[in-house]
Amino acid sequence: METRQPMDGHYTLEDGFGVRVRQANGAHGWLEVLELGEPLAGHPAVEHLLRSRAARFADADAPSCSRVQRIEREGAVLRVTAEVPDGVRLSDLLADLEFGNELLPDAGALELAGAVVAAVAALHQLPGSLAHGALNPSHMVLTRDGTAVLTDAWFGPALEALQQNREQLWREYGVALPAAASLPRFDQRADVTQLGAVVLAIALRRPLHSDEYPRGIGDLVVTATPFGRVSHAPALRSWLEQALQLHPRAVFGSAVGAQHVFAEILAASGLRRAGTQAVQALVRKRCDTAARASVFDARPSMEPRPAPVHHAVPPPAPRRRGAFLQSVFSNLRAS
Repeated sequence: METRQPMDGHYTLEDGFGVRVRQANGAHGWLEVLELGEPLAGHPAVEHLLRSRAARFADADAPSCSRVQRIEREGAVLRVTAEVPDGVRLSDLLADLEFGNELLPDAGALELAGAVVAAVAALHQLPGSLAHGALNPSHMVLTRDGTAVLTDAWFGPALEALQQNREQLWREYGVALPAAASLPRFDQRADVTQLGAVVLAIALRRPLHSDEYPRGIGDLVVTATPFGRVSHAPALRSWLEQALQLHPRAVFGSAVGAQHVFAEILAASGLRRAGTQAVQALVRKRCDTAARASVFDARPSMEPRPAPVHHAVPPPAPRRRGAFLQSVFSNLRAS
């Protein structure tokens, strides 16, 4: 266990990647400063890989991805500062849905999934076969108009350099990867699997637990798409099976193909208008609530608050309901 002094701003997330602090960025939204945890910060190749990847994304001008402002090292500490839009992290929204703090109808869940699929497809359409590599609900921000912006798109090569198997990568970083004869590759095919896991979580209205992937994922797809409840359930189940590569001969090669099929599901459902309204209302409500909380936390206190204590690497997730993203992707209050 390691004690750290807080940086200026508000703690927003502590996960396998490290500890994040959100800071105001004037009229341009927010900055998020990520202090990497081990083993990423201590790996000799990670800093170079992050700089190279961030430069490639800057050259590609990916509109659906946030931008890195700077990468800096101070001794053993490695920080990444990136722009993030004003919105709500998908992982926060899923936590609210899981515990009944918010509700989202089937139309809204379908539209929300469509926004996420569209953001990844926009990335895959760019020249050079760019891949995100670290797609999970904590790396997706929903804006007030219901669109999705991807964050942390520069971690794929760094995660690949760790040479961990897919069970380790899921447990420690919340990143789903397809089965492979050797160590996982972080390419567009991997992105599609990660996208499938995110859409499955949206369909379930909760984060996926640490023991639900990769074993048992097929049963979870069936649970998330009960036939008879909604007309689009069979098509959505087929889409999830292809995205998660449950049938090797029927898979999406990239998110572009996945979006084409998902757009057909959205059109056939007849729920687009209701879904869009539901998503926008939910995101705006969540953003307004977060804004009020930030103002309250910024008020001066008569008593000093103790500095928070962080683990350099998150402890193993406890075995309880909502354990995985509730503990691994938790919000931390400002110190």
